[in-house]
Amino acid sequence: MPKQIIAVGGSAANPPHLGHLALIQAMLQSKKFSKVMWIPSGIRPDKPDFIDPQHRLAMTELTLQSIRDKRFILNPSDVYGKNMPTIKWMEILKEQNPQAEIVWYTGIDSVVPQEKFGGLCEIEARWLHGEKLIKNYKFLIIPRAGYPHPSTFEIPLEDYELLDVELPNIASSEIRKLIQGGNRDFEKLVTPEVANYIKAEKLYGWKGEKHGPSTVESID
Repeated sequence: MPKQIIAVGGSAANPPHLGHLALIQAMLQSKKFSKVMWIPSGIRPDKPDFIDPQHRLAMTELTLQSIRDKRFILNPSDVYGKNMPTIKWMEILKEQNPQAEIVWYTGIDSVVPQEKFGGLCEIEARWLHGEKLIKNYKFLIIPRAGYPHPSTFEIPLEDYELLDVELPNIASSEIRKLIQGGNRDFEKLVTPEVANYIKAEKLYGWKGEKHGPSTVESID
C-alpha cells in the first residue's frame, strides 16, 4: 500500500484570495498527497490587524467551496483562539498518523536567508523551535513572484521539495489597502462570493466605491 503523505499549511485568511485557492488546487492536481489540510490561523502577535475570526473563517469557506476533492480538509480548530505553532501541529499530526509522512507547505519567502535575521531564514529566526523543524520535518516550498529562484541560493532545510507551479501574485495586505481606499479592483483578487461578503459586512473599512475605472489587471 502506498505511503500516505499529508500536506499541511494555512494562512491568516485576512482575507483569503485567489492565490490561496490556486495553491490548494495545484497541490491536489499534483496527486502527490493523500490529504491536503488548510488551517486558517488563530490570533498572532505579528498580525495586529486581524478581523474577527468568524469573518475570516466564513471567507475561507466561501473561497474554497468549489473544491469537492475528498482529500481536502479545512481545519478551523485554530481560528477562534491563539495560533498553534507549526511544530505543535507537526507533532500532533504525526502522533495521529504514525504511518504517514507529514509535510508542511510554505512560501519560499520563509526559507530565503535575510540580513535582518543575521543571514538566517524566517523559519530559523522566528518560528518556534525552528531548528528542530528544519532538522526533523519535511517541507513543501511554494514559489512566489519577487523572491529568488531556489537555484540561486541554498535552502536551509534538511528535507524539502518544490511545488513547480506558477501562482497569482496576490497579497492580502494589497487587498486590504484597495478596500480601505474604496477601490473595487480588490474584487479581481478574491472570489465573487468573498467580494460580496466583504461589501455586505463592510469589512476592512469598506464604505463603497470612491475611485474611477479599474487599474489592476485581471489575473485570469
